[in-house]
Amino acid sequence: MQLDLQRLTDCIEHQTEPEPFSGVVYLTQGDEVLLEGAYGDAIRTESIPNTARTRFQMASGCKVFTSVAVCQLVEQGKLAFDTPLRECVDATLPNGASGVTVRHLLTHSSGITSYFEEDIDPDYEALWKGTPMYTVRGPRDFLPLFPDKPARFAPGARFEYNDGGYILLGLAIECITGTPFAAYVQANVLEPAGVADSGYFFADQLPGGTAYAYIRNPDGTWRTNVFAIPIVGGPDGGAYTTAPDMAQFWKALMGKTLLSDGMAALFLDAQIATSSKPPSTH
Repeated sequence: MQLDLQRLTDCIEHQTEPEPFSGVVYLTQGDEVLLEGAYGDAIRTESIPNTARTRFQMASGCKVFTSVAVCQLVEQGKLAFDTPLRECVDATLPNGASGVTVRHLLTHSSGITSYFEEDIDPDYEALWKGTPMYTVRGPRDFLPLFPDKPARFAPGARFEYNDGGYILLGLAIECITGTPFAAYVQANVLEPAGVADSGYFFADQLPGGTAYAYIRNPDGTWRTNVFAIPIVGGPDGGAYTTAPDMAQFWKALMGKTLLSDGMAALFLDAQIATSSKPPSTH
């Protein structure tokens, strides 16, 4: 496919709605970098611009790290996709966890009521009004946030995006390996992939070259999201990464560096219908 890189660059630079683009665009083909551009400010109050190597919060984009870690443990024979969740963890589980397997959690089909119910209240920031965000430092710290509600549906009945399911996967990783989740992913996923500048950084100890994430106030001004998310990222999101690091991660995953050929093929294959319109059908 022939790309008009100048047209693409012009499109990015002239985009103004809902606001000018702030971030990094990094396009590669094989080992060749076709386009590398940084836009906007990493720290608005200091007018510090983004660079191609700026670290950004990637929210749920890092669920893929959790998924890879789980698949590695399956390959090692330490659990199976159909292992019941109750056999993986040493904690009191949320309602509806009976019958839930690792596969259900990976494919967002567990039916467990999540600690964050986006379809009921999309205000993630409101979660931390009763639970100080600085106390949530690992998967186990999320367990009190799961509501005492029945399951939304029987395990495997359908797809429904679920942050809480990935929290439980992270807890399973900790219980099986005896290693804190973030440390395990750093050593077994990020480092083997050759990802050098990414990690689960604490919001009060961010390394240099890290962008702040912002929330727009009703009056159009901005504030950082430091009080709107847990102090450190976890299994369902919140790691920091750079655009080149993510390119390197996907190269390692597609190149079978992190998983065997068979597991990588399974990992990249469609698993469950989402009932969404194309291209998000599975």
